[in-house]
Amino acid sequence: MTPAPERRLSLRGAKLRALISDAIGEPASDLESDGDQCFDGTRLWVLADEDDPGSALGGAVFRSIRFGEAPMTVCFDDGEAAAEAARRAEALLPAPDVRQVDGRRLVEVVPAEAPTVVDPPGVLVGFEDLCRSVGVEPVVEHGIWRGEVAGLEVVRVVDDPELGNHVQVGVGRFDREAGKLLHADQPQSESLAAAADLVRAHRRPGTGAHPLSTLCRERWLRRDLCADPSPVGLVDLEPVDPADQRANLRDPAPAPALGTDSDGRRVLVVCSVGVDPQVVSATAALVLRESPDRVVVALPDRDVLGPVKQALARLRVPVVVVGTACGWEEV
Repeated sequence: MTPAPERRLSLRGAKLRALISDAIGEPASDLESDGDQCFDGTRLWVLADEDDPGSALGGAVFRSIRFGEAPMTVCFDDGEAAAEAARRAEALLPAPDVRQVDGRRLVEVVPAEAPTVVDPPGVLVGFEDLCRSVGVEPVVEHGIWRGEVAGLEVVRVVDDPELGNHVQVGVGRFDREAGKLLHADQPQSESLAAAADLVRAHRRPGTGAHPLSTLCRERWLRRDLCADPSPVGLVDLEPVDPADQRANLRDPAPAPALGTDSDGRRVLVVCSVGVDPQVVSATAALVLRESPDRVVVALPDRDVLGPVKQALARLRVPVVVVGTACGWEEV
């Protein structure tokens, strides 16, 4: 049986205090503890959540703000997550210390190798024409061709072991699978047009909290800025692969793009919504991959908050946080 969240957090805090006590030789009772983070008077220690280790590095940077210039150690149970966090930490100044839990010891971590950058696959014949005929934007990301309406996927090319590459219409995996059964006899252009019209009706100002309006708003913001990059002071802007493949459409995931300013400098733009700890870790990974001259993090005006600016200021390249009007906001 899984412990209740409060009990689980308490157990994780006790585990972290024991690890720190063994590492620095101080009694666990002398440590200032707050759930799965501890401050020993000079250093902040954070234990990554086993269920969501990818958020640990960014979350730790946000937590460190209240401790000023104190150094930080982020501890992971998962070795692969620790190695990836150690790699991304290299894009931060000062770089957080990353350790892996090995029994009662905290051991050093070798940063992961940079992911191999591969050329995107060729587009399936007819896919771009199918998308553009009904006002859907074709996008290739992490090797998968998709079609989007205001940043929300409505169609993709699926590689099936039996059917080969083929087109599936729908918002998300379950919708695509249901559509494959319900609209098997309908021309793809008709089913895609219907899906696009449904999404388009909700991806406009003032549509409220309907799921088709609230999903993937980071990508909606990116799409609007790529169409008109002037709000972030650029002359051109094109989407690039996110740092991580998103697991679903519900969870926030920073949406990046690359552009050029009027001085010809290479600028990384990362679109985010709300206070998302992953924006720090994702932007760090993108800095290492894209080597920009500077970074712009674009947020809705209401989400430009002091802690967000302070956390992103840890990046080793110049960064500015820009608030902008968004396509879902009523004028």
